[in-house]
Amino acid sequence: AKPKLDDVKKIVETLLNLRKEAYLKTKRGSYAYLIRTITKTDVENIRIDADTSIKQLRELGFFILVIPGEYQSCHVIVPAPYTDMDILRVFELREKAHAGEARVEEVEGGAIASRFEALKPSKEILESIVAKALKALGFSTQTNSRLPAKGGDVEVDVWATKNVGGAQFRIYASCKNWDRDVDRQVVDQEFGRVLQLYKLPHLRILVVRSLTEPARKAAFDDGFFVIELGEKASTNNAQEVYDIVYSKLREIFIGIAPDKIRSVVERLRSALKELEGLM
Repeated sequence: AKPKLDDVKKIVETLLNLRKEAYLKTKRGSYAYLIRTITKTDVENIRIDADTSIKQLRELGFFILVIPGEYQSCHVIVPAPYTDMDILRVFELREKAHAGEARVEEVEGGAIASRFEALKPSKEILESIVAKALKALGFSTQTNSRLPAKGGDVEVDVWATKNVGGAQFRIYASCKNWDRDVDRQVVDQEFGRVLQLYKLPHLRILVVRSLTEPARKAAFDDGFFVIELGEKASTNNAQEVYDIVYSKLREIFIGIAPDKIRSVVERLRSALKELEGLM
């Protein structure tokens, strides 16, 4: 059943309050809230504020992990790697609808817009866009980095890493904003460069204006995730390119997320549309 808008507003406020009081949080991802003096054994009835219990959070579809601690304490872990931007955006629109003015929030997207607006996406700008989009998704990034490889160092347009479960998740991204289609030979070269690296990436990405059909097939067969920009590659507003790149990258991680987390995203999007309708 579709949640009531008031319920979504309440959960957004609760999550933002948790974020402020969190004792541990990643740069853009999960955060933990410590509840002290737990006297009830029924975890679902633990209240995290005056109006909200763990049970109510779960009933709204939010994935909450509760870990019992020492001295009658409890750790509430809120994994939010896919919903940060949505939560802040919903909250911002709610404030606009009720107060008639925008609430200022420090959101990565705002900084991106001011940086890339009215710029033509050259190769350097495109690399910066990809790096910023990955950074917004919680990755540490490097551009034009020389990485150790068999036969000598290999220069990588964008290299991104993130610690996941105690291991390092690595992303290789190559940017080709050419005025012509990327052909099969270029894809084969990129595949060869990846295989030369001592530390192989877990995800390899090609960001291009367009590909020939043989090149597209080879890219998919070789395990590349392809982002084709089309005519947007020649726009004079690189912010439009950022929106495409960020959206496509975000789809990767949402697509492989558990059904419950995808449900959270869809509910927030639904609330976002309703709130936009009030503007």
